[in-house]
Amino acid sequence: MINALANHYILPHSGKGITKAMAVDALTKSINLDSSIANVFASVAVTANPDHSAHYFDLDQVDKHGLIEHDVSLSRNDIAFGDNHSFDKSIWEKVMETYGDAAETSFELASKARYGRLMASKKAHKEAGKDFEYGIKEFILSYGESALFLGSLGSPKEGKIPLEYLRVLFQDERVPYKEGWRPSSRPITQSDISHMIFSLIAANEHKAAEAADVGLGTVHAVTSALTSILPSYCTIM
Repeated sequence: MINALANHYILPHSGKGITKAMAVDALTKSINLDSSIANVFASVAVTANPDHSAHYFDLDQVDKHGLIEHDVSLSRNDIAFGDNHSFDKSIWEKVMETYGDAAETSFELASKARYGRLMASKKAHKEAGKDFEYGIKEFILSYGESALFLGSLGSPKEGKIPLEYLRVLFQDERVPYKEGWRPSSRPITQSDISHMIFSLIAANEHKAAEAADVGLGTVHAVTSALTSILPSYCTIM
């Protein structure tokens, strides 16, 4: 989304010198993301600048592994395989295969697409003898990112957006305004994000296996952990 907003000149088109205030202003005014969530992402993005005295970030800095960027991106390769920055057509097309002939997303399809990417990433690391990083932080970010695109491009309650919107955002790196998208009529809040994350988890038929993989053991433990961790995690991430 930050790339898209830069491509629209809402943020500096060069992708350089983006301050926290600029990022928050763009995210709140352009996609109606609640200011508290926008502040979290903007604050973390600024810390990606290797010059810790700077009060801005460049787009090519936020691919710093383990900060915001993590393994199991829906559209980028993992850092163990080289380029974790550029759009990867083969990875993205594999994710989109999950949706088949559907015209729009759903919690079930978005969850299935996300989990399929997780399994493909895990397999690739194993076959290459690479360390696979996927714990509770990556678990929250992975589900949270799917929740964000569902909420910002459509209805936080329903989890439905036209597949065309998703393709435009990821493939063209622009906001699908000319395709009919309009910002949410009200801010997308942390409560909305939490609802979508829990809806995505509930729709995952492999949620028990994933819970075990991240060290939480059971689905009940995942629910309990997210209920207690998510609000505070979002303020310190």
